[in-house]
Amino acid sequence: MRRAVGFTLLEVLVALAVLAIAMGAIIHAATQSIANTAELRDQTFAGWVALNQINQLLLDSNPWPAEGTRTGNTDLANRTWHWEARFAKTDDPDLRRLEVAVRAAENAPVLSALVAFRANPPSDRSGSDQSAKNSPDIKPPRALQP
Repeated sequence: MRRAVGFTLLEVLVALAVLAIAMGAIIHAATQSIANTAELRDQTFAGWVALNQINQLLLDSNPWPAEGTRTGNTDLANRTWHWEARFAKTDDPDLRRLEVAVRAAENAPVLSALVAFRANPPSDRSGSDQSAKNSPDIKPPRALQP
């Protein structure tokens, strides 16, 4: 009598069960990776929006308010981002603090928050011009001779 070559039904079922568990783990890892990539992309864009808003406010010639909040929306990467700028006083009366928080929507969690500081320009510019006139001329260094 010849013995049958091949796998038994039990061996095939065990192999399929192991394969199903392994495939489930692989699918879960891939899904998690895609979600992380999307979150990192959103955080990167939100960081760019925050930097743009800070630079725009730093370049504004008007002085910052002592305290207060400004909000707005900005379009970047075919999406609309909600930003909120909070101005605050510091211990130095000539220095203001700015915190910009960016969200994907108005009530969504904060994706990026950046802080910047801006000094108020000196009120008396004539004194600084006078000190510049009295300072010695700065000459470039002479070349060393061998």
